[in-house]
Amino acid sequence: MISIFEYDKEKNFSSQSIKTFLKSKGMQINDVRIGKYIEIDYFSDSFLGEKIGEYLKIKKVEECELGKCNKTLQELVKDGRCWEAHEILEEIWHKSSGREKTEIHNIIKVCVAAVHYQRGNTETAIRLLKEALQSGINEELAKRLKIEFLIQKLIRPNEVALKDIAFGSE
Repeated sequence: MISIFEYDKEKNFSSQSIKTFLKSKGMQINDVRIGKYIEIDYFSDSFLGEKIGEYLKIKKVEECELGKCNKTLQELVKDGRCWEAHEILEEIWHKSSGREKTEIHNIIKVCVAAVHYQRGNTETAIRLLKEALQSGINEELAKRLKIEFLIQKLIRPNEVALKDIAFGSE
């Protein structure tokens, strides 16, 4: 399951502090990412977003089963929801071959780098972003995927680009 919450910068949360706190409440938390939104992946047979929102005193925006949210790749990338975008891109990657498979993998690396940034792993995020950029991002492929706006973000210095992607600014 995944619950998406508004991100209140004044609360000064970290991914790890949220994860630790919710685990102390008995929840099985898989991952916490902070960008434009706070995204919390957890294991449960039922939705826990209301309870999580109450614990953290934050407003729930959306809740769904991971991989079953009704957002397009473009919407997810624009919203900084890079984990879900990466999942969609992996489906496309599995169906591709040759050079296109490599080019899709580079875009996946950009999304994964942003996920690491959202988790607070800046060094890993920058390393992954550099790897993707060294291999090259195909602008035509980005246009076909309707995420060409991502190319403009990648022109910026690495950490600025990661922040722009992670926080969903256009």
